Amino acid sequence: MTTLLPAKNSTPLEVALEQAISNEEELLPAVNSILSLKHVTRPSGILPFLVFEYGLEPLQPYIANLFDLIDEGRQWARYRGTHKAVHDGLGFIGYSATIIDPPIWRNAWADFQLELDRIRDDETDLIPIDGIVSLSHPARSNLRRVFKDYDVPAGTFAYTRHGNAIWADDSGTYIDGSDVKWSFGRYHDFTGTLSETDLTALGEWIPVVSSSKWVDMDFPWVTATFPWANPAEQSRRQTIASGVSAKTIWLKFTDGSSDLIGYRLGKSIPVRAAVEGEFTVNGLGYACSDDDPTHILIFARTGFGDGSGTSAAQISILFDGTVSEKSGLLWRADVTGGVEIHAYPVSIEFGETVRDQIQILLEIS
Repeated sequence: MTTLLPAKNSTPLEVALEQAISNEEELLPAVNSILSLKHVTRPSGILPFLVFEYGLEPLQPYIANLFDLIDEGRQWARYRGTHKAVHDGLGFIGYSATIIDPPIWRNAWADFQLELDRIRDDETDLIPIDGIVSLSHPARSNLRRVFKDYDVPAGTFAYTRHGNAIWADDSGTYIDGSDVKWSFGRYHDFTGTLSETDLTALGEWIPVVSSSKWVDMDFPWVTATFPWANPAEQSRRQTIASGVSAKTIWLKFTDGSSDLIGYRLGKSIPVRAAVEGEFTVNGLGYACSDDDPTHILIFARTGFGDGSGTSAAQISILFDGTVSEKSGLLWRADVTGGVEIHAYPVSIEFGETVRDQIQILLEIS
């Protein structure tokens, strides 16, 4: 024990009294532990107080573990107001993104966008993404839009008064509780064959031409709009493609119980394989070809919010279905009649902020 009494001027009573009330041995370990209490030992009981001391309470909704909150949150706080803080903040909730700042000449030069590393896992992730980014970005900045795989920006032209105007708007939609515009896209490609059975049901079947002589052809003259010099098989495919493309196309979405979710209006395009074409299906290029088609491409893209809250388990093609009212709606549930062919299994979770592009490539048999 360390004594505070004078060595030559203390009475036996003073020495005995000091020894009786001394609690150095009990207090010293606790005093020494204060040095490591916040950064080394960190008992769980003091964690809420450390969170308050470091000013990390706004991060609690995004980092549930208080130990991680203190370790990672203090680093985040040092860079708050920078791009690094935005990246770190998104990392807390399992995302990453590329920050896209607008041109400095725009009036809204502080409104930035994010291209996420992937489509949101769930619609419930959107509010946390908005929240953590809003905490992380500079005070003068504003998160305007978040997108992935469906990015249609507004058009701008030069730097003149005419060019400084915004033409149309960026793709995307809004959700309750957020001022950010969200724009996501998914792509689903399928292939198949327009068989004799399919074409017969559609009224477009033409037997395969066994020779190139006109006398052997079985073409209705009203549809013989191709040059006489064309090979017979090419002319056959052209006639079939022309007839199929003239029909109204609906893509039918049903759930796992085969109950209808909705119909989306589509279109059909005669195509053939091309190295550099307008369309890509399963990684292969295809170009429009009215003169020498080999396939029919069925194309449709759902709108934001179409079927939201439901899950599609199957897609099929409906030709020449009729609607009760011609109101111009692209997504509807009142399509009846027509010829339905080619059902494909899918797994699509419809949402408010995502558009699903469907491409079905059908080879003309």
